Amino acid sequence: MAARSVSPGAALLRSSRMFSMPTPIPSSPGDYSSATKHHSATATAPYPTHLTITTPATSRANGDWGLKRPLPLKTTTKQTFPLVRIRQMDSVEHVTDFQSASDHTMTLKKFQELNLPITVPDFAGTSRNSDSPRSLKSVFEEDADVTALETLSLEQSEDIESKRWKFNGPWLAGMTDGAFQQWLEKNVRTRRTEFRAYLKNEYAKKLTEDQREQAVRDGTPEPPAVTPESVTESQFVDHLRDIRSQRMELYRSVSRFLDLAPLTTDPVLLRSMKVNHASKFNKENPYAVDGPPVTHPSAGLSYLRTPSFTDNHPIYGPQKYHPVVKARVLKPRMPNVGVHQPAIGIAGFVANEPTDQHNYNNRASNKRAAALMTLDNEARGGTKLYFKVEAATVDSGGRVRISIADPGGDVPEQVVQELFGEDIGEENAKMKVYSTARADGSASNISTTITRDPSGPGAHIIGSKGSYGL
Repeated sequence: MAARSVSPGAALLRSSRMFSMPTPIPSSPGDYSSATKHHSATATAPYPTHLTITTPATSRANGDWGLKRPLPLKTTTKQTFPLVRIRQMDSVEHVTDFQSASDHTMTLKKFQELNLPITVPDFAGTSRNSDSPRSLKSVFEEDADVTALETLSLEQSEDIESKRWKFNGPWLAGMTDGAFQQWLEKNVRTRRTEFRAYLKNEYAKKLTEDQREQAVRDGTPEPPAVTPESVTESQFVDHLRDIRSQRMELYRSVSRFLDLAPLTTDPVLLRSMKVNHASKFNKENPYAVDGPPVTHPSAGLSYLRTPSFTDNHPIYGPQKYHPVVKARVLKPRMPNVGVHQPAIGIAGFVANEPTDQHNYNNRASNKRAAALMTLDNEARGGTKLYFKVEAATVDSGGRVRISIADPGGDVPEQVVQELFGEDIGEENAKMKVYSTARADGSASNISTTITRDPSGPGAHIIGSKGSYGL
């Protein structure tokens, strides 16, 4: 039986974004060094690969999700949130293969509640546990979010090329030996003629610059530009010999021609490449250590450019710092079994170790250190602690890395606990919270007027469950 033909308009609508789902993106690349380790088949992927579909409650009750066939009510109505991802519209059994998409969708909502801007990763050599403050730089800054170098001048392009995130060539440090050999045969060995033409063109530009500088020193008119055709074969051969003797210049020419992603190396090796010169890179790239990201560095998670905004508390007014966030201790520190760093879950992600881990070495004098070194089997959901969220980055594998730190005292925790109706202790604790939680410090002179039942205007009330209507 011949297939039924459709009109051109119907074919156009069928292939449009309005009536079709986008093609799934590739999954996250695996870690070849952990091939022998155990990984759960049901673990949440680092990032979503399929489109999430939702439907109103009235349509959900009928199994209508806007697809060619309704989805079974027995499965979709048991989900807390009406969110599904379609893995295959027509499987071999002639059914729609779908699964719940609440994992990534709800994680995105929780991350957006943190109000965190995505920042550029640390440069090579920056320690996560150092006490020096990190320079948080947004991925939307002008010198970091640039991909079209041809629109810039020569000086601007040379300065920006080491900071951009998108490259046409691969990141060689992340390739296997087989993939590297295949890339050489397919994309490199066939471009020898183009590379010689590129080197001759660069040599002509260098000769032009040298002649113009000489003309300025001699006070003579500016000479005409040197073209690649005017460069003789003997001159070009001598230039190739000079390049071979200067490996840093050779590597730079190869990297620019193939548009390779940046690399980093040990400073000891640089001394052998560039004798009697600086033994470190003068233009570091934030993606040289772990490789460039597979998508835009923000990954579409947040479009905030800076965390410099003020949170407004319903009772205490504008806050000097952002509120702390409750985190769960997924795996405590257990040095006796080889676990030296705790695993802390926050907003659906496993955060990096706190930047002030050296403050938790004394278990006896620090209750937070004790909570991070013991597994509490009696607490519902495990041990929970409050942390200050500092920054978030997206690594080369598409995983979100959240940096956290100690809140710096009990007051930030008590402010959040009181807001959610949790008990924070005695009256003197609430008095301390009120007097230190204001950004302007104006509460220091009016602490005597704080009362639960104001007798007149101008009195300040300590927040409680009743005052919040809980």
